[in-house]
Amino acid sequence: MLVLFTSMTISAQDLQKASIKGNVRLFSDKDDITSVIQLIPDGSTVEVIKPDSIYSFIRFGDLEGYVKSDRLGAPEPVATVAPVSQPVDAAQPQQQQAAEQSAGQPIDRYDALVAKYGNDIGKRLYQHKVWKGVTADMAVDSWGKPKQINRMYVDQSVDEEWIYSKKYLYFRDGILIEWGPVK
Repeated sequence: MLVLFTSMTISAQDLQKASIKGNVRLFSDKDDITSVIQLIPDGSTVEVIKPDSIYSFIRFGDLEGYVKSDRLGAPEPVATVAPVSQPVDAAQPQQQQAAEQSAGQPIDRYDALVAKYGNDIGKRLYQHKVWKGVTADMAVDSWGKPKQINRMYVDQSVDEEWIYSKKYLYFRDGILIEWGPVK
């Protein structure tokens, strides 16, 4: 048992650290861009378990998953600051959340979507749902970036067909008007 624990400790120390460039989605499956586990904030430090040229397998806190390898950089130095006690006020939860984000703590995907879109829409996007009238940004937050985008200019509008693994989304001027299975 002691040998097993020692080998796990040594292997954990051998993991390469990397910092995140820009906000990054952590995927449970590198072949399914709709499998977002969590958003990792810019500048966070992660442990690279298995590097790869396209998707690297990483550990972020207690979570493990895949991120795009081009979003990994050298770790940034961390400055330690002594905590300052402050009086409790109504704005403290917001300040605490901002401090956690800047300190590299994980941002819960659900909380981020609710903060961005409100409770009802944020909850539906968290569940990977789309509906007519969804904006292109909302679709990216729900399903992730598509594998391919086909853009067509029709009269005064721009039509886009977003192709995912098994489904497509069809936008007119950035608003979802149709979706279905890829043929």
